[in-house]
Amino acid sequence: MKKRKETTPRKIIIICSIWSVLIIIQCIQIIYSPHTFVRAINLISTILLSTIIGAFIRELFILKKTRD
Repeated sequence: MKKRKETTPRKIIIICSIWSVLIIIQCIQIIYSPHTFVRAINLISTILLSTIIGAFIRELFILKKTRD
């Protein structure tokens, strides 16, 4: 039987860091984009990326609570 891989806080922090860099790049692209349509699409994707990071941080707190 395969042992199920558990999510560790280290993995979650690495994923959050990568997503944060992507959000920063998206924000810079939103600021300097001359087209309104591109700004709107990038703004929507930035909001979605932010919610994903929020979910990972919530998962981190849940893991911390279950380990205590």
